[in-house]
Amino acid sequence: MVYESMSKIMRNLDEGYLYQLLGNLKSSLVEWSYDGKSLLLKQNLVDVIIAIHGFNLFNDEEFRYNFFLAMNNLSVIDTLCGLANIRIQPDESYFSKAEKLSTIPFRENALYTFLIHDHLAEPDYAFKAETSCEKSEFLKNEQRGINELFDYQYMIKQQAINDLCNREKGLYKILIHMPTGTGKTKTTMHIIAHHINHISRAKGLVVWIAHSDELLKQAYATFYSVWTHLGQRDLTIYKGWNGYPENFDDGILFTSIQALLSKMNKPAFDYINKNTTLIVFDEVHKAGASKYKKCVDALMAKQYTYPKSFIGLTATPGRTTEISKENETFSGSFDHIIGIDVEKVLSITLNKNEANNYSGSKEVIPYFQDQQILARLKRKVLDFEIGAELKKTLKDELRKTREDYSGALLEAIGRNRARNTKIVEELNQLYKDGIPTIVFACSLQHAQMLSAFLKILSIPNALIYGEMSSSERERAIRNFKDHESPTKIIINYEILTTGFDATNIRCVFITRPTKSVILYSQMIGRGLRGPKMGGNAECLLIDVKENLETYNENDAFKHFDEYWR
Repeated sequence: MVYESMSKIMRNLDEGYLYQLLGNLKSSLVEWSYDGKSLLLKQNLVDVIIAIHGFNLFNDEEFRYNFFLAMNNLSVIDTLCGLANIRIQPDESYFSKAEKLSTIPFRENALYTFLIHDHLAEPDYAFKAETSCEKSEFLKNEQRGINELFDYQYMIKQQAINDLCNREKGLYKILIHMPTGTGKTKTTMHIIAHHINHISRAKGLVVWIAHSDELLKQAYATFYSVWTHLGQRDLTIYKGWNGYPENFDDGILFTSIQALLSKMNKPAFDYINKNTTLIVFDEVHKAGASKYKKCVDALMAKQYTYPKSFIGLTATPGRTTEISKENETFSGSFDHIIGIDVEKVLSITLNKNEANNYSGSKEVIPYFQDQQILARLKRKVLDFEIGAELKKTLKDELRKTREDYSGALLEAIGRNRARNTKIVEELNQLYKDGIPTIVFACSLQHAQMLSAFLKILSIPNALIYGEMSSSERERAIRNFKDHESPTKIIINYEILTTGFDATNIRCVFITRPTKSVILYSQMIGRGLRGPKMGGNAECLLIDVKENLETYNENDAFKHFDEYWR
């Protein structure tokens, strides 16, 4: 069992110190019970703390000292001191040895490798996120055969290729708009493969930009698969999440916008700027932020060694929720916006008579649901009473022009006892039914609280939030994605709205109200992948009443699709 040995040792810690480790969560759990079980029994305290923090606890020196004392095992302490090259006197006290050990930072070394992997019996724990450490990879031309696209993907690819080839038209900034789950990344990798094979002839650099390492790694994996089928030459791949090489050659670079921004006014950026032939920006609606726009504008401002083109990718191409001057400026910055036209798709997939008599929906989302590319959503309302005062605040903020509800309101809703009891009851039933579920919480504290409730009920769950180390986050995601793992529930706050693809998701559980159609479409998108895309025919959507009355998955997409048209 994960963390079992660590849990046994932590039960020796002082109860007052355990409350200290709970932090702000303590006030939310005091005197609460569920199903007759008190939440603050000492064993529960330990399990909750571990569920929230995991091995990140060892980043705190005070915790390390208390933990080494709680081990109460002189032979192991002496072994650890030896591994850490700590000099100890023959008559040195246990307390002194623990204090010396606690001063050593938590990282991959002989001390903590032995402690975590051997003494605590957690051999699969990685001190760093699991990734290949090399900054680049030489991908040999293998040409394994056909890597096919669906008809609608092929149509998008051909439109983009036509733009990239026709320099006389002046089309050099393209926006590709496809719903989540329809294969946006794979389609674009086919475009890139054609660009390298036939347009740039593998000269210069293709730059793929995203907002997180997780998105970059997923993009790299997709490109690797496509290039091994379609690539006509050897190619160098630069893995920007591992750092930049000292010197670039022709190839493709996967980099975060943050890393690229940090290289501005430095030789690496100058080389990229001068030798880039194609820039692709994933989730491009985020590129309008002033600090990112400055970086992108610098890359696009001047043609150097090669002609440059730009492709922006998005499922929700709005800088803001509302139709506004900011959105108009953003949309106006593209020379061509490529979306999915169902009638055009039907005209090439059906004969003329079949196309004229087609009785299915010609709207994008329903069409793809009919084709089993996207899952159908089975909706269930989460109706609750939050009290007159909170309800008044909710209605007042709904009328305000700000894009979403305030953090203070969401935190207050997340502390509502009756509401959380109902949420946990739903999650308990989903676990019993074996339904893999992704949960979107109201706040960080709310996410931690839900995870704590489930832990006390002996329901395995993964908790994801921004302050986690990347290795802990990858470990949690891996456990959830593993079909053999007992972890069927993953709870997150503001992390897994984009770039998270788990084909086992059969329920999206939205516990937070939102005014943002962008955020809403991103959340439901985690469950929209249909059978033909490796997902499920149907996905359960459990949602708060405010959202269900405001949005559905088709309206969320059409909000942007019709605007750009």
